[in-house]
Amino acid sequence: MRFTRKLTVLTIISLFAFTGCKKSNSAASNPAYIEVESFSLTTISAEGTASHEITDAWIYVNDQLMGVFDLPARVPTLLLGNQEVKIFAGIKKNGQNNDRVRYDFYTNYEASHLLEADSTYVINPAITYTSGLTIWEEGFEDGGIAFSKTATSDTNFVQDNTAPFEGSKSGTITFDPADLFFEARTNEPSFDNFPGVGQAIYLELNYKSNIDFTLGLLNNDGSLPADAQVDLFTFTPSDDWNKTYISLSDAVSSLSAAITFDLYFKAVNNGSVAVPKIEMDNIKVVF
Repeated sequence: MRFTRKLTVLTIISLFAFTGCKKSNSAASNPAYIEVESFSLTTISAEGTASHEITDAWIYVNDQLMGVFDLPARVPTLLLGNQEVKIFAGIKKNGQNNDRVRYDFYTNYEASHLLEADSTYVINPAITYTSGLTIWEEGFEDGGIAFSKTATSDTNFVQDNTAPFEGSKSGTITFDPADLFFEARTNEPSFDNFPGVGQAIYLELNYKSNIDFTLGLLNNDGSLPADAQVDLFTFTPSDDWNKTYISLSDAVSSLSAAITFDLYFKAVNNGSVAVPKIEMDNIKVVF
């Protein structure tokens, strides 16, 4: 049997070897197909942008994982008849192709379907954020900016209406010829309520840039005269707007004594391009 869609599968169940299936479900020689082209995310105003970069579908039939599939996907199953179909949104954690995870801050699709052999069922899940989340966002649309330049920084964020990702403005960092270093940080009390060890915390970000720049975590356990810095992730240049999901969980978990947290971005003008420029939009922290 030849499949025309490339499947990236973390866990896949063979078409012809479903463990524990009832005979009535596996008797047919031809499968049904579940086809997922894309997800649509809807947000309310308090949740900020509906921009997403959902790359994978985690597909379950009768609570059996069919696999994790690149979108768009066309997935065969021999579990026929009335079946419960669940589809979860998957992302590239920290932008890594080899680290695909379910993004459990999004709701999932769930419905009963009568699956018949040789039939295709097109499902494009409409999802939202789950309830009970804390969502903080800097969209650069208001009068102020939640990031302030540090004492060592030569330049800062400015609100730029030239070509924002969405809305009327984005946050842009440019370097004059004499500018060598950029660094800006938050002063956000809600980050002090980051959850404990092992619980999910993500930063979502739309960006484009012609130089590298770094995201980091500030922390203090109350004994330090100044916040300690931990570099978390370095973004590489992207000519077009990109969306990524950066996990903060491991860093926060490793700093269990810290009582305050904040975020920072930094970049160095190393002369690699004539006019260094970083653009960001919809900086969102979810936990």
